Amino acid sequence: MNSVKRSGDKRPTPVRPPAVILFEYIGDRSGSTTTIYSAQMAGLQKCISDRREDAQNTGARCLVSITTFDDDVETFTNEWSEDGSDYADIKNIPEPFSSDQMKRMLKPRGCTRLIDTAYERAISFEKKLKRVQSNLKGADNEKVVAVFALSTDGDDNASRRAVWELNEVVRRLRKSGVEMMFLAANQDAIATGKSFGFAASHAMTFDANPATATAAFNGLSQVTRDASDGLPTPGFSQAMRQSSAPHFQRGGGPTAHPGRGGMNPRHVARPRRNLKMSTCVAYELSSDEEVDDDMNGATCSPTTLTPSQQHLMNISGATSVVHVTPLTLARQTNRRVHFN
Repeated sequence: MNSVKRSGDKRPTPVRPPAVILFEYIGDRSGSTTTIYSAQMAGLQKCISDRREDAQNTGARCLVSITTFDDDVETFTNEWSEDGSDYADIKNIPEPFSSDQMKRMLKPRGCTRLIDTAYERAISFEKKLKRVQSNLKGADNEKVVAVFALSTDGDDNASRRAVWELNEVVRRLRKSGVEMMFLAANQDAIATGKSFGFAASHAMTFDANPATATAAFNGLSQVTRDASDGLPTPGFSQAMRQSSAPHFQRGGGPTAHPGRGGMNPRHVARPRRNLKMSTCVAYELSSDEEVDDDMNGATCSPTTLTPSQQHLMNISGATSVVHVTPLTLARQTNRRVHFN
């Protein structure tokens, strides 16, 4: 019966359901995620609810890890884990999450430690996958569906590792059969994802607003569901990309990569090439902002940044913001901050 196709269904029926579903979610909670905060909470809740249904429908054991990051990295599923690891059985995870739990996971704050966090979690995921596969060896069903999902709304401005280090482990996991998914706003997710090692088919740009962010997370959950059902997963569909895309990309206009839903790099804010991770970027105060003389030239800590300052850091690649008056900026720009 497993080899029979359902009437009107072009997708092949899975040969067998998985014994284990391994799902990892890594979400950006930096200060600039304010506009997608509620959508990300709803999206994460849906992903977990859908994984619960997948486990019930397939009879598989589902192990989940949830990590969020800004300057700091927190993995929350260890509190529900039976063995003290970062991976909890879906049956032990609250349904639904309480409002306080969601806020503790995703309330926006701080900078964007993207590369370091993704690398560390990918290494942890790889080790867990090997343990799961080893434990299943010799069993009647050794099949494992593994999905690793990374979401961000900005460029890294707080990591120490090089991009190639992340690229290496992501590509290694892809070769081992893991569905490696990348969602990103305020950038070309396909270009950024490819630099990190993600396949273009499994990277998707979404607009940083609630409606398109919700559509992006729905797409992520659907691709994961297809993988859990044992179906081929060609990645994000064109319909998913269109519903998640920034408004100027929709309809396949000149800023879109045909068939991929990515941005043209000319229309994307990118870090200046001569800015290093240790660079401070000057922030000129607007007319309605005031700063004491003692603060002129002082560096803001990540916890005291305004949304506009946080956005400036995310698009410049800097790691801190310096308060300066317009006069000081005019005097110091050529010596301290370079935008060439």
